[in-house]
Amino acid sequence: MSAVVTTRPLRVVIIDDTPDLRDLLRIALTRGGFEVVGEAGDGSTGIDVVRTHRPDVVLLDLAMPVMDGIEALPSIRRLCPAAKIVVLSGFGAQQMSARAVAAGADGYVQKGAPLTTILDYVRDMSAGGRRASRGLSVVPVETSPTEAPPSDKLETKAPTAIQAVPPPPEPSDSAEAASSAETLALAPYGVVEVADEPLFRIVHANPVAARLLGTDKAGTPLVTIAPELAQLVAFHRLDSDATFETDVDGGRVRATLRRTGWSVIVYLDSTAEDVGLLRRAIATTAHEVRGPVAVLCGIAETLAWDSDQISLDQTRRLMDSVARQARILDRITADLLTAAQIQRGTLRIDHQVVDPRAIVLGAIEDRWDVDVSIEDDRSVRADPLRLEQMLTNLLSNAHKYGAAPYGVRVRAEGTHVAIDVIDSGDGVPVEFHDQLFSEFARAHGAVATGTGLGLYVVRTLAQAQGGSVSYEPGDEGGSVFTIRLLAC
Repeated sequence: MSAVVTTRPLRVVIIDDTPDLRDLLRIALTRGGFEVVGEAGDGSTGIDVVRTHRPDVVLLDLAMPVMDGIEALPSIRRLCPAAKIVVLSGFGAQQMSARAVAAGADGYVQKGAPLTTILDYVRDMSAGGRRASRGLSVVPVETSPTEAPPSDKLETKAPTAIQAVPPPPEPSDSAEAASSAETLALAPYGVVEVADEPLFRIVHANPVAARLLGTDKAGTPLVTIAPELAQLVAFHRLDSDATFETDVDGGRVRATLRRTGWSVIVYLDSTAEDVGLLRRAIATTAHEVRGPVAVLCGIAETLAWDSDQISLDQTRRLMDSVARQARILDRITADLLTAAQIQRGTLRIDHQVVDPRAIVLGAIEDRWDVDVSIEDDRSVRADPLRLEQMLTNLLSNAHKYGAAPYGVRVRAEGTHVAIDVIDSGDGVPVEFHDQLFSEFARAHGAVATGTGLGLYVVRTLAQAQGGSVSYEPGDEGGSVFTIRLLAC
């Protein structure tokens, strides 16, 4: 009598710092026949979850607090050498995705893609396929020309279980070059890849870099067109994420180095030009907007499925997600509008007698888990809507760049009421203190994204209401941002 062969659903761990997106992916994967056995909101916790569950598939975000996906990827690969690791790539993150694949990921999908497309891609990868569709994967292997395209409908059949799949092969040089060329062409700032050898010959240069350097001709020694830049690249080539300023043919630039296995990628940011500032602002704002939009589109897609396949509890959670993501979009647009009003000189403040306690409780309600301490019950003279905008920006900043536990403390400070927003993260780098409240400023090397407007808006609104805002490192680490307003 022959043995009966049974298959089990493929087990998945989702690692992403957006709970709403994790919820959507869990619903889609479960409906598609997978079993979601664990979730995590950062790379460090994700490694622990993978160690516990040893999944068949890992969906891994790149930009996360505490530890990003690139850092976590080697450990996850060592823990589960046979698992399929699919990177969740944010809008405009092709270069990071290529680095992830080179570091051992099996492929990537863009977060804004339809859930059915993501599910089809994960199913294809899980079954041993390597679909390399544009915009979905940068896995450098050939695809059969007769391979069927992703289906338009979500199938409910369970995928085949993985049977001792070997670790992925190393990426080929030709595919890496093609991926780099595509990425360089799309970058909103100068990017030039040079060979890691004494002359640093140009391998690829995007259009912005070509304008700044005066050429994009492959094989050109960097020293012949930008001798000072070449000298600094040679000096810093072994450093991790080195940054410096230098002069090139197109003017003064801030250069940042990133190493690959055989080359050096130099990012050139024309910080002295208004157009460079505007370009960075557009790129970062587009990234911030794309995240909530992707979640909202995913929710709409999920709710369009047959109603009997979505439980009442799932529907309720999805509606809560809609409210959260709408608030995020509202905050981004409010900051953009406020920044425009500041520039045009049309900012208006409606001074009223305001109870800070009520504003604090309203700002955190149904949004964040924050400890609140009220040590001063005096009112302040402020615009209630603007004060809530300031607090929301500081709380969002704490959750984006800091770590739990979080707190808000209202206390007396002479004739003023001080409102402290506290987190327990790493704090602000010393070298960034002077730029902290500047327009479009973001700390170098920050993993989390942002428009660079939040703290600038807080400072301007505080000053417009006769107050101030400041930053101090916490006594036991972390950050303390303080709004001071005149007490009534």
